Amino acid sequence: MKHVEKPLREVDHLHIRLYIAANVLIDHRWDAEEVCSTYWRFYVNSHHGASAVVAGGEVYPLIARRIHFIPAWVRWSCRNTQSIEHLYAHFDLVGLPGAVVRRCFPGPVTLPADERLERNCESLRQLLGSGNGASDMAAACEVKAVLFGCLARLMSGLGSERSANLVHFAHGHNPVAQALHFIDEHLGEPMTNHLLAQQCGFAESHFARLFRLQIGQTPAQYVLERRITFAAERLSFSEDSIERIAEVCGFPDRFYFSRMFVRRMGQPPAAYRRTSRV
Repeated sequence: MKHVEKPLREVDHLHIRLYIAANVLIDHRWDAEEVCSTYWRFYVNSHHGASAVVAGGEVYPLIARRIHFIPAWVRWSCRNTQSIEHLYAHFDLVGLPGAVVRRCFPGPVTLPADERLERNCESLRQLLGSGNGASDMAAACEVKAVLFGCLARLMSGLGSERSANLVHFAHGHNPVAQALHFIDEHLGEPMTNHLLAQQCGFAESHFARLFRLQIGQTPAQYVLERRITFAAERLSFSEDSIERIAEVCGFPDRFYFSRMFVRRMGQPPAAYRRTSRV
């Protein structure tokens, strides 16, 4: 039987949105308590001394020259004992709902030793230079190329169940995918189950049941999480006022936004903005 390759557009539903990448020196001032981000973190350190401490006190040493990921939504604390050259990137995996990320990546991940990938990371460190970031298009492409290579290694090491979960979304097989796209494109607008069901061509009751089965959240829970995610990104990477962020993310006012943000992220928007920029 002849094997027919799928067009790339049918399997290429997973993209990197890069927020920042740089190579900097860190010391004890890198320490922070109860960090929780809506985006992923990529770390490669020049020396031992830094670690991530997760709930329950489990310590993940950020071993020198190895490749480390801290997935979105992981709550952790930063520890560092000496001056370290710190290659890092903050990015989002567009196309993976938060509920899926939490199921598949519940904690920090250190990739197995891989000489080729680690050599690429050191080349990236030299490209960015001490204190410099990915400030132009060419540098951003170089960062994304390294990230995709490291993510490919990460995905290849997943068990069959987690791989199947990711493939379901990354290949666009999700029957409520149109609703997910619509939510991201209209976060600042009113959102009802009826409106979302229309995007997928389903009756409202059937859509609500199917959405919860596929995503692991009700549509309302998912919409709120996406609004919080977008708000957290703008707090970290823009100078917009909290009032403006609340507005564009679909919250009726700053006070309701702050209450929902604290409930999900553990601290008020202003505090999150300060700690995310340390």
